[in-house]
Amino acid sequence: MNTKFSILSLICLTAWMVSTSSMRNPSSPPTGNTNAPGETTCAKSSCHGGGSFTGSVAITGVPDTVVANQSYSVTLTETSNAVRAGFQLTCLDNANAACGTLTAGTGSNIGTGTASRKYARQSTPKNLSNGSASWTFTWQAPATASANTIKFYFTGLAANGNGGTGGDNVLIGTRTVQLKQLVASQEPTLAEQIKVYPVPAKSTLYFDLGAAASANLRLINLEGQQVLSTTIRSKEAVPVSSLKAGQYVAQIEVGQQIVSKRVVLMQ
Repeated sequence: MNTKFSILSLICLTAWMVSTSSMRNPSSPPTGNTNAPGETTCAKSSCHGGGSFTGSVAITGVPDTVVANQSYSVTLTETSNAVRAGFQLTCLDNANAACGTLTAGTGSNIGTGTASRKYARQSTPKNLSNGSASWTFTWQAPATASANTIKFYFTGLAANGNGGTGGDNVLIGTRTVQLKQLVASQEPTLAEQIKVYPVPAKSTLYFDLGAAASANLRLINLEGQQVLSTTIRSKEAVPVSSLKAGQYVAQIEVGQQIVSKRVVLMQ
């Protein structure tokens, strides 16, 4: 009986040690600890607390204005006088709805919380080196966001590295950016910009090249023969009196684009 009791006690003790060890140096910690609206941090009862480390936690790689659907490489850095560090981050819009797509990087993973919120967090904690520790992951901006406002909420754990939950504290950070939505271009195409006049023409042609200052011009007759090749400037006179009356195709080359226009010459 005593032997069975000892074995059972050993099993219970082992399970408790594994459980508390995972809490002390958490891999993939529980979500919902970023201090975002409706959330707390890991500085709470039965978790980390009692520390007095100083420092800050910040993210880089996200500009003040982000472009819809564009991906950004984000680096979260804790700078402190602690020994060991961990982190957690989420992103919400102005209505506190989950915002954008997070993709894990080395040493991090993505977790899901309430209200479909997503979290980037450490898959393993890190020891600070020269007073800092960092993780890099990817965030893709959403197509839309309430009021075009996006806010990142994140926390860094400043821990003493003694394997316990006491003597640790939390560093809190936020970052607000604006979303720029992509709008289809309303500017006319090159073909729409280029105009040929007069129609029909007699001795002189003019080409309005729109935004382009110059172009290469080739005139092709209906037999497919090139009868004129020259460089033209916008609205500059192009003499054509030596050409026969008839219809031609004007090929106007601007950069890598070629626009074809119908030309009619008369005597």
